[in-house]
Amino acid sequence: METANKRLTKLTPAYVINSIIAIAIMIGFKYVVTPVEPLTPVGVEILGIFLGVVYGWLIVGDIFWPSLFGLVFMGLSEWSTVANVFKTGFGHNNVMLMLFFFLFTNIISGAGITEYVARWITSRKIAQGKPYILSILIWIATCVIYFMVTATAGFMIMIPLIIEISRIYGLKPGNMWTCFTMIGAFVIGGTSYILLPYKSLPLVVFSSYEALGGEAVNYPMYMLIIILTTLVFIALTFLIMKYIVKPDVSAIESQIIDMSQIPPLTKYQKAVFAYFCAVIAVVMIPNFVPTSVPISGFLKGMGTPGIVAMAVLGWYALRFVDGQDMMQLFSKGVNWGVIFILACAMTVAAAVSDPVTGIQAWLGVIIEPMVAGKSPFMLTVILCSFALFLTNVGNNQSVAAIITPILLSIGMASGANMLVLLTCLLLCCNAGYCTPPASATASLLFAQTEWVPSKEPYKWGLVFSIITVIVCFSFVYPLSSLLL
Repeated sequence: METANKRLTKLTPAYVINSIIAIAIMIGFKYVVTPVEPLTPVGVEILGIFLGVVYGWLIVGDIFWPSLFGLVFMGLSEWSTVANVFKTGFGHNNVMLMLFFFLFTNIISGAGITEYVARWITSRKIAQGKPYILSILIWIATCVIYFMVTATAGFMIMIPLIIEISRIYGLKPGNMWTCFTMIGAFVIGGTSYILLPYKSLPLVVFSSYEALGGEAVNYPMYMLIIILTTLVFIALTFLIMKYIVKPDVSAIESQIIDMSQIPPLTKYQKAVFAYFCAVIAVVMIPNFVPTSVPISGFLKGMGTPGIVAMAVLGWYALRFVDGQDMMQLFSKGVNWGVIFILACAMTVAAAVSDPVTGIQAWLGVIIEPMVAGKSPFMLTVILCSFALFLTNVGNNQSVAAIITPILLSIGMASGANMLVLLTCLLLCCNAGYCTPPASATASLLFAQTEWVPSKEPYKWGLVFSIITVIVCFSFVYPLSSLLL
């Protein structure tokens, strides 16, 4: 029998009021803001919808309905139709990659591979009773994984691994060691991800630069700069963790993990682990083998989402006795909130880059007076800071595609050191740390509310954005000026 005072709904006055405000911004913004050329009425409408969605994400604290409302309202706008908007959002390459990699990592976790790898890492002699060394090992492992696969796929591998290591030591959800180790993996891995010029984000920036007829990039020196910058971020993150965050690490310091206590891998676990390694190797082929080789060209055409989708299908076709069925893969472990955030962010990016909205041209009009007459150094600071700000209110890859051609052309016309600007701009466009839609990996981090308290990603995202600017202009700028 229900008690008389039991609540029927979880709604609170603050939630309802803020939800109404978010919807009002989406609907009413276009009626109260007059478009100024080159911004068009359609552009104002899209901006209003985006601001309302961001208000829903950040202030209301919900993921699902603001994303869905944003998609529907963009479909009802003058820009597109509901059918096309849903096709653009949910059919986007990054959204498909995330969905199928969720399924793929579910196979790994369900087989107990994540737990085994976690125990192997914690049993290393160098990490025994040394929580900060353990964190550094995890961050280095993240960089290695990011080198092999996409940032999204890499972080999806590392999240369950960090959580499993925490469980081995008996750490509770919300503890600061797990929280900051995961945030560190997010930031450090993201920095290392731009090491290879053909990865998605560097490719966007370098392609824009080449389209403007820029001089040849010294890629070995560029890669050396990124490696050194990654090491700087590892050192800074370690110092912040040890001397500012100061997590309770007594549980890690007091335990010794003995690998001999861990049961050996079963036949099924060995099969899944071998399958996982084979799939990662296949994903890497288009990155290291020229596409003129037939198999590489074929895999390039499939793309990472297609390869991972076929990997899931191949695993299912093998019908392992100990394996999960397909319904379990879809119902367990898929973070649908992340899927909705990314679908909405990718659709907004498509709208912003459409000349019909005039938003891209409008951004160029805003930035040009800010850099007029500035020195090459100040020019680089302003352009890169502007890119970092837009990245964190938009999406890193989308902003890079939209804003990079504008900023590089302004830099070229203003006499900036283009190779130095290129490197700094790439680091700042990559720093999508502050909000869920800022990057695909950010949406994953913000969704880990059980292990990463909801306010921590915002706080440390802002801190690491500021650190990125400081590192960029105190370390990367002079080093790039010397080497490039």
